[in-house]
Amino acid sequence: MLSESPRVLAIIAAYNEADVIAQVIGDLVEQQVSVYLIDHRSTDGTVEEASRFLGRGLVAIERFPDESGFPPEDGERFAWEAILRRKEQLAATLAYDWVIHADADELRESPWPGVPLGPAVGAVDRLGYNAIDFALFQFRPVHDDFVPGGDLRSAFTHYELPRHFDILQVKCWKNTGPVALVPSGGHEAAFDGRNIFPLRFVLRHYPIRSQSHGMRKVFRERCPRFIESEHGRWHLQYDDITPETNFIRSPDELIAWDPWAVRAELAIRNRWVESLETEVERLRAELSRR
Repeated sequence: MLSESPRVLAIIAAYNEADVIAQVIGDLVEQQVSVYLIDHRSTDGTVEEASRFLGRGLVAIERFPDESGFPPEDGERFAWEAILRRKEQLAATLAYDWVIHADADELRESPWPGVPLGPAVGAVDRLGYNAIDFALFQFRPVHDDFVPGGDLRSAFTHYELPRHFDILQVKCWKNTGPVALVPSGGHEAAFDGRNIFPLRFVLRHYPIRSQSHGMRKVFRERCPRFIESEHGRWHLQYDDITPETNFIRSPDELIAWDPWAVRAELAIRNRWVESLETEVERLRAELSRR
């Protein structure tokens, strides 16, 4: 008989994600993952939408920076380093076995069909690993019909692979000691003795949901609020977006989502296989120099 699943907590920071926050929280709760929400002074009803889950999987809503002990000016800017430090603090103080550093515009899934995220983390734990990497799939709108509260999985059916700076996604870890999120900009939880499970989990990301949402998010809610020293390190994905950008993509430019094909590819090209391929290429290069 399998042992009891560990207690898993997703820590989410949100700013103006009212159109998706209910599904994001509800999906995690349904998958046996608790949620702690850090709200970065949203103005669009994010807190009201999230509040429906208080006592039903959502353990708390923390107003940042007002209730977090950070400077008041962090409420007026996109203070990503400060938010990551707050997540590090919370992970160290909240009594959960595993922690996920999550965002408010993504859905996370197990690599095994029919196995919810929480029990899947438990399987990783029982196998002796203490960290999980995710394969990132960037879903893009192919129509302009998404409405707030709509189902993300059915509305967004095409994705593109991540750019090089987004490939590393070690954002779930066994909560046995302090972790560092800041040095990588949140792309990985670094800690002593890290042992990453070779099979990546699934991360479905929905950063832009419509043309109007893209324009608002990029030009009103993100770029004007960046801290300059952080922009050059962590927000490169915005650099090639202009006021003329069309966020609605043609399906021909993207990959149609096939959950079975995706999971088969994750199993075939796992982290162990990639390590072996890297070693083979190193040996080939060494032999060619002789």
